[in-house]
Amino acid sequence: MAVIGKEVTVFNTNTGEIVNHTISYGSQNGDGWVIVYRDSYFNLLKNAPPSALKIFGFLMIKQPFEGGIKITKQAIAEELDLSRTVIWQGFKWLQENNYIKQRKVDGITEFLLNPNVTTCGKNRKEKLELWDSI
Repeated sequence: MAVIGKEVTVFNTNTGEIVNHTISYGSQNGDGWVIVYRDSYFNLLKNAPPSALKIFGFLMIKQPFEGGIKITKQAIAEELDLSRTVIWQGFKWLQENNYIKQRKVDGITEFLLNPNVTTCGKNRKEKLELWDSI
């Protein structure tokens, strides 16, 4: 499997001098992956009602590298073809059992997933700090 990389060279347009040169490499696994911690995820699988599992799985694949997931419960209900009642029950269970937290950022609701269960990106420490701050 080839490592995907990006090389950027910045030149001074007046002198032609190289100002900056960087090479960065992507993951050998490509794009679109998330990290799931086995024991924590197994506990979720073992204990959660089906609606909570569907919601958590859906949000897990929507995780951004930074911050929370910006989506409405209504949009999730439509995507998963679940009723509003089922969505509310699933979210209630996930929040009561510390799998999801909710916050408002500039008036927009964001959902955070417990970084001890799943995370996305390289900086788990930042996700843990954000999780603990709410």
